[in-house]
Amino acid sequence: MHYVALNDITTRYDLICVSAHLDDAALSCGGQLLAARHAGLRTLVVTACTAVPPVSASYSDLAVEFHREWGLDEAAAVTTRLGEDGLAIAILGADDIWLNLDDAIYRMPQHYNSRETLFAMPHPSDQLANQLVPILTQLAAHNPQSTWLIPAGVGMHVDHLNVFAAARQVLGTATVRFYEEVPYALDASVIAYRRAMLNPTLHASAMGNYLAAKIATVNCYASQMAALFGDPATMPDQLTAYHRAIGNDGPAERWYEIPA
Repeated sequence: MHYVALNDITTRYDLICVSAHLDDAALSCGGQLLAARHAGLRTLVVTACTAVPPVSASYSDLAVEFHREWGLDEAAAVTTRLGEDGLAIAILGADDIWLNLDDAIYRMPQHYNSRETLFAMPHPSDQLANQLVPILTQLAAHNPQSTWLIPAGVGMHVDHLNVFAAARQVLGTATVRFYEEVPYALDASVIAYRRAMLNPTLHASAMGNYLAAKIATVNCYASQMAALFGDPATMPDQLTAYHRAIGNDGPAERWYEIPA
């Protein structure tokens, strides 16, 4: 089920994945979500930055650069991505909600106008974390027994860091798996940088036979393939190598336990 409003959510979920963007859940937690769903657990994907900017919006040079990389017309960039997300969520078999908050490149174009500012600590006036706190508080109150999947901030994208900060404030760490974000986690130096900040305990969740299904969900985000993986044709091999390197007896996804 796709929810339109937060108050429409009456089901209690076993596993809730909070995704900063339209692809993070599939990229980083697809195996866990698929395994949980096929085990009969109730799964929910909550995606934060899904608002469609107004047609009259003044796009930053960085936004224009991203639209060009994605091969999308500016007026249809987000709506196209929403359609891709719907296809991926259907494969995952999860319920989902789009929170209709602005992506950083649309939210604060005057500040997040370069890759250096986008992949760094959030600007002091950025309100995304504050916007997320009451939403996560409401979801947590309704789902007291849930396990949460929350971005760890690997890659240092400001939207991921805002989600991380809001979750730490609302959820603490007891029932949270802070997931290692793909594709940033494919770079060992990027992983090392964030781990040095968090000092996490590493865990791996086996994906069972769901690697191929995960790859299929990731492939739904056709507009993002080149930006995420370089040559889109290599995406399956890149993900397969990464997930097999994590697991002992088969592919796995990695997540962090972080000190309180």
